[in-house]
Order: sequence, then C-alpha cells, then structure tokens
Amino acid sequence: MLNSVDAGRRLMLRAAVYPLAAVAVLALIFLLLAGPKAALGALAPGVAIAIGGSIAARMALTGGVQAAGSALLRLILGMVVKLVLVFGVLAVCFVVFKLPALALLAGVAVGLMFQALAMARL
Repeated sequence: MLNSVDAGRRLMLRAAVYPLAAVAVLALIFLLLAGPKAALGALAPGVAIAIGGSIAARMALTGGVQAAGSALLRLILGMVVKLVLVFGVLAVCFVVFKLPALALLAGVAVGLMFQALAMARL
C-alpha cells in the first residue's frame, strides 16, 4: 500500500481548497475589471468544481477495502457526478442568469488547473 487513507483525505482537502482560493482571486480581478456579474460568473463554476471534486473524492474513498473493479467503478462514478454538477452549473449560469461566457470559462479553467496542481503536489 503506497498511500494511507489519511493521505487521501488530506489530498481531498487540498484539492478542494486550492481551486477555491484561486477562483476567489479570479473573481476579485473580474469584480475590479468587469463588474459583479462577471465576478459571479467566474466564482460559480469554480465553487462547483471544488464541491464536485470533494463529492467525487468522498465517493472514491468510501467503501473500505474492495476489489479493483469496485474501486474503479467508484472513481468513475465520482467523476461523472462531478462533471454533471459542473456542466449543470455552467448551463444554469449561462442560460438562466445570463452571466458572461468568458468569465464562466475562465472560472472553469482556473478551477480545474488549480485542482490538478493540488493533486499533483504530494
């Protein structure tokens, strides 16, 4: 066993906090440059990525010791839930609230980038 469950939980926390901090900074920049609607557009998908990532990690880390197929299935289901959540938030923000597309895409890009960087740093 390479990593303990505790190391996985620490990684899950880091993968949720780093994107939130980065997206908050991005939203502040958008607030100063383009106004509150663009700031909300940058913040919403980043929060969805952080929440979706923590849900996916919880799904992957629960269940105890199981066969490899079950563990892989939990991991895939967690990623599907995360993607559905992120795309749902994007659709609602774009169609219902008419938030700027550039801010929404910037929030997604920054959130995913910092989540990947948090998971890569062991």
